[in-house]
Amino acid sequence: MSEAPPHSYDPNSENEKPVALPSAPLIAWADGIVLQPPLTRRGTGPGLIVFLPPDSALNLSSKTGEDKPLDPEPVQKWAEEGFAVVGIITGHGSVAANLEAAVDALLKLKELDIRDKFAIAVYDTSVLADVIAAIPQQPRVVCLAIYGYSLTTPPSVPTIVFVPSGSADVVSVSNLNICKVDAPSPSFVLPQTVEFHNAAASIAHSKAAAHFRKHLGGPFFDLEAIWEEHTYFEFALRSVAKTMGTMVAEPYVNHVPTLAGGVGRKQLSAFYRDHFIFINPKDASMQTISRTIGSDRVVDEFIMHATHDTQIDWLLPGVPPTGKKLAIPMVGVINIRGDRLYHEHIWWDQGTALMQAGIIPTHIPLDGKTLRLPIAGAESATILIDERSVPQNEMLGPVYGIVKDA
Repeated sequence: MSEAPPHSYDPNSENEKPVALPSAPLIAWADGIVLQPPLTRRGTGPGLIVFLPPDSALNLSSKTGEDKPLDPEPVQKWAEEGFAVVGIITGHGSVAANLEAAVDALLKLKELDIRDKFAIAVYDTSVLADVIAAIPQQPRVVCLAIYGYSLTTPPSVPTIVFVPSGSADVVSVSNLNICKVDAPSPSFVLPQTVEFHNAAASIAHSKAAAHFRKHLGGPFFDLEAIWEEHTYFEFALRSVAKTMGTMVAEPYVNHVPTLAGGVGRKQLSAFYRDHFIFINPKDASMQTISRTIGSDRVVDEFIMHATHDTQIDWLLPGVPPTGKKLAIPMVGVINIRGDRLYHEHIWWDQGTALMQAGIIPTHIPLDGKTLRLPIAGAESATILIDERSVPQNEMLGPVYGIVKDA
């Protein structure tokens, strides 16, 4: 017989031994040039060369510690995506010489798994013209991403360009994919700057990663298997250490309706330990309704089934057990960076959760009358499973809303 999963945290358990994160030290290659092997469990990947502005050219943020963005700077972020990354700080020698040195560095790296195709990302448009001029001398460079726009010469390789709002209209030409960004500065993607814009940076990063993978032939990962592994450690094995071992160095989880979760490894580990993994009801289960797999995320539509026989901190915080059966429709958006999770965004209708737990009334007084609240119970899960199982539009009729005088 298999051993029953634990219902409390035991730091001495074999399953709670710390899981080592991928580790590959940053290599100082030359003046202004660093080499970062992939920071994934796989440990190998294709080559990416990034041109970065010096700090002196940036409007640096004063945020530190828990106040600064969770996003890592580009060299680490792309390494977590599974790339072997050369970071070049502009202003140290010529672009052509630095690009030559970067190619040489990648070719000497044993963790490089695709040796005939490299990508470039330009975060400093002051050197863009020189980068474009140097690319034809490096036949291994097959694609380009640009943050900001100052093109005067069309690039010779497929290119994605992220154009900040307020920039002049740019006409897309052959080899050029123009993406307008809802952020005013090209520095929107650099987390150490005042202009960093988290949502815009996330969207741009996803598009750039898909662009690189398309033209390099990788790195590709089985996102569904990574997500299934994570949920196995959460709900079946019930291990904080192994769950966190499936995530990047600094991940986060956000249960939107209750504002529950954790930002960063320390907070999230404590949340999983104290408020999630060991407090879910014994009969809790997830019924998948649909699953969409994108280039870097999984979107799950599912129903959480459980008996409310224990306090479920993340779902009904502070609500004592009611013994009620729950069937809560939920949506999860799971962002995966390389072969580890970066974040989870989980949504559900808190109204139906409260209604099914029996702790809010179906009718309330309003202005001397009685209002029937437009909140569905377990039928919201039933109709998700079978669209014909529940009559639609009843809430639009006379049985809801103001139903009688007080």
